[in-house]
Amino acid sequence: MLEAYLLDWLNLFLRFVHIITGIAWIGASFYFNWLENKIYRVGQRDGIAGSLWAIHGGGYYYLEKYQKYPESQPIKLHWFKWEAYSTWISGFLLLITIYYLNAETYLLYSDATIVVTPAHGVLLSVLGLVSGWLIYDGLCRSSLVRYPFYFLLVILALVPIFAYLYELVFSPKAVFIQLGAMIGTIMVANVFFVIMPVQRKLVQACDEKTPVSSELGLKGYQRSRHNNYFTLPVLLTMISGHYPHLYSTDYNYLVITVVFIVSVLVRHIFNLRGEGKPFGRTIIIAVVFLIAIIVAVMPKQNVYNPDIKVGFEQVREVLDKHCVSCHSANPTQAGFAKPPLGFMVHTDKLAKQGKKLIYQNTVMSRSMPLGNLTKMTDEERGVIRIWYESTLSN
Repeated sequence: MLEAYLLDWLNLFLRFVHIITGIAWIGASFYFNWLENKIYRVGQRDGIAGSLWAIHGGGYYYLEKYQKYPESQPIKLHWFKWEAYSTWISGFLLLITIYYLNAETYLLYSDATIVVTPAHGVLLSVLGLVSGWLIYDGLCRSSLVRYPFYFLLVILALVPIFAYLYELVFSPKAVFIQLGAMIGTIMVANVFFVIMPVQRKLVQACDEKTPVSSELGLKGYQRSRHNNYFTLPVLLTMISGHYPHLYSTDYNYLVITVVFIVSVLVRHIFNLRGEGKPFGRTIIIAVVFLIAIIVAVMPKQNVYNPDIKVGFEQVREVLDKHCVSCHSANPTQAGFAKPPLGFMVHTDKLAKQGKKLIYQNTVMSRSMPLGNLTKMTDEERGVIRIWYESTLSN
């Protein structure tokens, strides 16, 4: 009990740090991409690629971008790297705290096609983080990166492949988190292995007054641009756990792919707008994909049959068997010091008060029990459905 209690506090601390550092990193990414899109490039003095006037917080700002580097190294040069590193470190620790230490509850799925041990599940997750980066980096180093559209198609094709493979082992919720962690790892690896080395070479060239190849700057710019498009898919996976309807279908690997496409298109709309280019067609495409995904995940409507009777005592048996171990004043399920979200069903009064939430999570989204650890059957879900729908007709 004490261990679970302390883990809850650690979870809160890491999540808070992850959110703070994530805002700092993504905010910087958004700002610098906006800056790149907005700088005025015409009529600049020698050595200047572009400039920008801005007003914020009651003051004027003037910024210049050099084509290569200034005549002398600035006394104080601000680097942007720890935002990325801190976000990934806190995110990985959060992944360990929630999913790896409680793999049987959160990571794995009892009804999975392939059943593995918690240790093997954690190993598969870590292998995904590493292999995702290696595949992406290999594609970036190939000639395919010169053709952005086809490069994007290949990257998007990898999403359903990885999602489908992990769906064979992991819980639906964990699949979303795994894909988000893989993309986040790619983003921070871009910073560590590519963007920072490029910037160090640029600083060295400034000190030594040596030429800088345009290819060097392009490499750093490409990876930074990729990170800019990756941000929204990562943000979406971070909040996906609060919306079970995203991962409650039979084709989650396709759902997550379409969701990623929509989020990338949204980011593209902002970039087009920043560049002063038309973006109406992109909005239409994004809306079409969004409508398609809303229709695809729409739950099937059951026809209530008043002739089929279910008493609350039958519902009570299902709740006691599958829900009370977590959702009670004193949970007995390992890893829980308090009931998740403070939701409890151990008394008849509490269960009846929370009937809508019970119905939504066990019948509509089928997200509970977590990973179906207690193996709730379709017949038992049917008991809850008939009981809930009968209460609406009264």
